[in-house]
Amino acid sequence: MEKGQMRLEPNITLRKSKKLGTKVEIKNLNSFRSVEYGIDYEIKRQTKVLEAGKKVVQETRGWHDSKEITFSQREKEEAHDYRYFPEPDLPPLSFSPQDIQKIKDEIPELPQQKRERFKKQFKLEDKDIEIFVQNRALGEYFEKVALEIGDPKIIKLCANYIITDLQGLLKGKRVSDKDFKIIPKNFVEFIGLINQGKISSKIAKVVLQKMFSTGQESSNIIKEFGLTQITDQGDIKKAVEEAIEKNPKAVEDYKKGKTNSFQFLIGQIMSQTKGRANPGIISQILKKLLTN
Repeated sequence: MEKGQMRLEPNITLRKSKKLGTKVEIKNLNSFRSVEYGIDYEIKRQTKVLEAGKKVVQETRGWHDSKEITFSQREKEEAHDYRYFPEPDLPPLSFSPQDIQKIKDEIPELPQQKRERFKKQFKLEDKDIEIFVQNRALGEYFEKVALEIGDPKIIKLCANYIITDLQGLLKGKRVSDKDFKIIPKNFVEFIGLINQGKISSKIAKVVLQKMFSTGQESSNIIKEFGLTQITDQGDIKKAVEEAIEKNPKAVEDYKKGKTNSFQFLIGQIMSQTKGRANPGIISQILKKLLTN
């Protein structure tokens, strides 16, 4: 700046209400000190003008470095005072409302629009929405699945499995890659089986992994590998009785009030049944046998 290779020209506008006041420009300042002092002086000068009930004139002003004051150079009241002239390489353009609408229709959905729509349409939490906004392919996949599901409660379950389990299997890859094998229709069926209680969360992880590697439907995988959830109370009761017999200390601890032992026993039963037993039925039968 001291070599004259750069100049600063601050604009100062004061206002007494929400409406902006008149702009005044200080020209050709060659130091940050001049900028600081010039702005400070101009604020005080304009304040005095306004407090006196007068009008600030739109103009350019110079800076007197030794006197540390601004002085009027040229008033600029209208656009022609700025000597605007047409750009010769840019011809005038005229757009009809139809042209403008066509351009708008070609603009893809913007991130903030997507955030607002997902919040309203799918009732998701902000942190989940942000993942789908940042990962466009994953968001599009989720939307295809969610639109088929429809129910907000099940959609939430769907979002959880896509964000956690499915992304874990992808390991940085994308659902839009050619080798991704789980089509939206099959994921809808998979979520439906979980929601209906036909497979437990533990079995769901196994099923999803096999869907990911083979592309098979979840129902076929369950039949092929015998992963259907056990709901027969007689079979579950046998597994519960076996767990009680094998873990006498845990049973004793539970009866002494250590509630963690109850969860431990449920875990043992789930392990015995390879995750196939219905957790709700296990809990009912276990609680009943432990209190007898």
